[in-house]
Amino acid sequence: MGKKGISLRYKLMAALVVIPIVGLSIFLLIAKNIFEKDKIAYVFDTSLSVSKTRAARVGSEISSVVSIAQAIVLSYRSDTKDLSETGNYYFERETKFDAFRIFAWNPDSSNYSPTVNLNKPSGQKILAGREQDLLGLVDHARSIPVIVKAAAPGSDRILLAVRFGDVADPHHIVAVVVFDASDLSQVFTEQGSDVSFLSRRDDGIPIFTSIDAKSAWGADSVLHALGGKKTPEGIEELTSPAGVHYLASFSEVGVADLIAVSLVEKKAALAAVDILLRKSILFFIAIIAFTAMIAVIASRSLTSALTDLSDATRKISEGDFTVRVEVKSRDEIGSLAEGFNAMAGEVARLMSETAEKARMEAELATAKTVQDTLFPQAAARVGPLEIAGHYVPASECGGDWWHYCEIGGKVFIWIGDATGHGAPAALLTSAARAVASVLSMGEPHSVSDCLMLLNQAIFDISKGRMMMTFFLAAVDSVTGEMAYSNASHEPPLLLHRVEEGTKISRDDFIALNEINNPRLGERTDVTFTQGSIQLYPGDRLVFYTDGVVDVKNGEDQTFGERRFMKALAQQLDGDRVTSSAITGVVESIESFRAGSALGDDVTLILVRYWPQAAEQTQDPTTTVPARSRGAA
Repeated sequence: MGKKGISLRYKLMAALVVIPIVGLSIFLLIAKNIFEKDKIAYVFDTSLSVSKTRAARVGSEISSVVSIAQAIVLSYRSDTKDLSETGNYYFERETKFDAFRIFAWNPDSSNYSPTVNLNKPSGQKILAGREQDLLGLVDHARSIPVIVKAAAPGSDRILLAVRFGDVADPHHIVAVVVFDASDLSQVFTEQGSDVSFLSRRDDGIPIFTSIDAKSAWGADSVLHALGGKKTPEGIEELTSPAGVHYLASFSEVGVADLIAVSLVEKKAALAAVDILLRKSILFFIAIIAFTAMIAVIASRSLTSALTDLSDATRKISEGDFTVRVEVKSRDEIGSLAEGFNAMAGEVARLMSETAEKARMEAELATAKTVQDTLFPQAAARVGPLEIAGHYVPASECGGDWWHYCEIGGKVFIWIGDATGHGAPAALLTSAARAVASVLSMGEPHSVSDCLMLLNQAIFDISKGRMMMTFFLAAVDSVTGEMAYSNASHEPPLLLHRVEEGTKISRDDFIALNEINNPRLGERTDVTFTQGSIQLYPGDRLVFYTDGVVDVKNGEDQTFGERRFMKALAQQLDGDRVTSSAITGVVESIESFRAGSALGDDVTLILVRYWPQAAEQTQDPTTTVPARSRGAA
């Protein structure tokens, strides 16, 4: 027995190094995942708070502008299509207003007409040549009361259209304000840790934005990536067309269908996690290097003792049981050496015991072969009886036994169940078979006398320490009268013949339990009583041991009497052949058992009384008088 493969020393060294590497790597991945999730949650929370703050500021600013515009509109006179001095005063006083226009609805032309045009120099410059643009914005106000639009790309001025009055009112007006929103512009255009924009939700056109206008990642594409979310606020992880991952948050302004969005690049947000990861890797490398040094030292001292044990084991395999290993330590390896030395002293004894066990197993196999000869053919016709039997032992040798034979014009049916199973029980069945053989060759005896002789033989063998239940029946081949005696065995069941197709119930079975005597081998001062019944053509008898109803399945459920009776009722209808009927009953038992181990021997015998005269009659029911079902 030579060495094969890689040395244990190197395997141990590899294990001591690989296991920490794997463990630390898994820990690092888990820690990284936790840190990333925690950081992302923090960024989302902070970003959403920023978006909500910006949205609130925008809402406040626009609400303020709408309030001032309303104050100016209140001075509007629809008859003269002009403002009063108060309205002009408000406009001139408001430093953030660059221009103010009023468009009145004209029911006749179904469009808006400009009526008031207030301008400051900056406002006049912004609105120069943009009449159609203003009319489009005003027309949009028919569907949305407040509309906001950037005065120009990159400008800090905003166009605000406010509808006053219901669109069904022929006198409603729309006011357009150009105002200075440089404070809001600065909030969204400053370059910081995030990029942000203010935009309308319907078209995605930005009002203010810090996103590079040349990039494909525009405000409209961001809104599209958000999936058209209709919630007032939220967070989302997005990927730009260039493959850059962002952590996005958004919040509705509350007016003019505006939304404030903040984007933080995921890579930048997780930069601290990457730094922690790199430092952790350096730390883990140092731990692995130290572990490798320990592994070299430990494996050298450990494997030297194991090498001694390996050499001693090789000598044991070669037959040298005198070998011993020197105990060099008091640890587990020292205990292993002591155990090896003790094992070497026991091996010889165990080998002799193994040889003895093999001899006993061979003898047990021989006993099983001999016992198999004690049983008759499983299916036969003896005189007027069709007989079919089934027997399965719970172990190599069983304690059940059944038999049939013809003595002096009578057919005897024997069935018994010895206490327990195995070799001792098999000895009792052998004794019973020997007595039956002797009785079958002598003068006819009554069933009670036969049981008395069996009882004496069983008692002489077991001295009262083992017993056997038994049932013996003898059917007269001419008259059909059956004499029987029972020694505490399961009472057989009698089923009178029923018409083909008639449903059999449990009440149709008659238990032959009128006669009951003590078990065989219990004592010798016993007088066995017997009884008799009359059999009619087509009558069936069911003999069995308690192992049939005690069969269990994998769920520890018992087959039981109810299932047994149901299986019999399904198989014993009409004039079905006895061998076919017993096959069906056995299949029901095996299906329930489903391969589970048997706790006791299983023996089942089905007998049909079918004399030759009945076989030759076209309608067997005409050979006997009509009887009610269940009559004995």
